[in-house]
Formats: sequence, C-alpha cells, structure tokens
Amino acid sequence: ADDPVALYVSGGNTQVIAFAQGRYQIFGETIDIAVGNCLDRFARVVNLSNDPSPGFNIEQAAKVEDPQFLELPYCVKGMDVSFAGILSNIEEVAN
Repeated sequence: ADDPVALYVSGGNTQVIAFAQGRYQIFGETIDIAVGNCLDRFARVVNLSNDPSPGFNIEQAAKVEDPQFLELPYCVKGMDVSFAGILSNIEEVAN
C-alpha cells in the first residue's frame, strides 16, 4: 500500500498509526485500557486459556461457538477511543 494504516495493539498501548507525507503519524490511541489488555481480561472472564495466547483462543472460540451478538458500549473522543466500558459490560454480562 502507498500509505498504510496500522493498528498497533499491545497489553499496554493501542494506537492508530498511518504512513503519510514520508513518515509515520499517530492519529489516535486509547485513553484508558489497551486492546491487548482488554482481550487478556476478557479471556480470563470467560475462562479461556492463555496458551498459546488469549487473542488466538478468543478467535478460535468465535469460529466454533454459536454466535451471540451483544451491543457493547464504546466511546470515541476525536481520534482517540475508550474500551473500559466494553470490558465492564463484558464482565457484567459474563457474571
């Protein structure tokens, strides 16, 4: 791609990064909990293994389970996003 957009996901930070005008620029990031941390905590809440990784196990479960779609709260402030509401809602629904 000429000007790729990337989603950097880790346990401590999440950023939307794009290559524009000859350099990488951060266009948005999480303002509370990172996507990787959110996935790790979600896996624990629904008793998915950490081996080999929570994200992989969530994906595999989503492929074989009967899909149940839930509306999840989220917040966008400018180019930044918040995932704490999603995690709180998931914990509430799971318990």
